[in-house]
Amino acid sequence: MLTVTQTATSSDVRQAVVRYLLDRVDNPSISIADAVDAIREMFPLCELTDWQLGDHIARAAIDAGFVVEFDVGLSE
Repeated sequence: MLTVTQTATSSDVRQAVVRYLLDRVDNPSISIADAVDAIREMFPLCELTDWQLGDHIARAAIDAGFVVEFDVGLSE
């Protein structure tokens, strides 16, 4: 487990993305914005930009067969 003073490694982020997707396997689609927010909660000091995180999430979600909602940066 990471402490607040530690930053996430790329393998930590990949594992978190996979866990996030596994937790939502019953949903047909994944919101990139929601996933980025969830990963940021797990790793508040993550040095990746939202764009980079979204890219990791989208690639993993597409590979896993999810429909991806590219909704990062859209006004609500």
